[in-house]
Amino acid sequence: MQAELKEDLIRLLKEEKELYQELFAVAEEKNEALLENDTAALSEILAADQEVIEKIEAKEKERKEIIEKIKSEFNLKLEHDKYSDFIEELPADWEEDLKDIRQKIIELTDDFYSLNDQNQKLLNQALEVNTFSIESILKSIKENKNTYTKKDKEQKEQPRLLNKKV
Repeated sequence: MQAELKEDLIRLLKEEKELYQELFAVAEEKNEALLENDTAALSEILAADQEVIEKIEAKEKERKEIIEKIKSEFNLKLEHDKYSDFIEELPADWEEDLKDIRQKIIELTDDFYSLNDQNQKLLNQALEVNTFSIESILKSIKENKNTYTKKDKEQKEQPRLLNKKV
């Protein structure tokens, strides 16, 4: 039973690692779309991003269930549910087998969070540019004191924030 649980946990951690690699690849695509200001691609990428996140959440739930079975099998009572505390309480061969995959997952998530932070900064900059552009247009319209009068309807060069023509 213990060997089976160990193999299930290792298999699951490897699957999680692959999903984190996929999530990182999606984050790189998102970064590229943000840099190129490609909103159509960004929309598709965000859908793919959500799909991978849902898969990761499902694997995390599975991992927690397996860890609970392992804790029960080894009669482990942990003060905190930290992964490092968990593997320290297991036999030495378990710790050795789990340490490598854990380290790879940590490195991947660190890289992902760093790239995700960069993407967030790019999004904030894009929002600032858009806000500045809209405010500039509105200020220009206000300074020209354009109102909706009969005279304005006759003018063909009236600035508009939104063009109704398609």
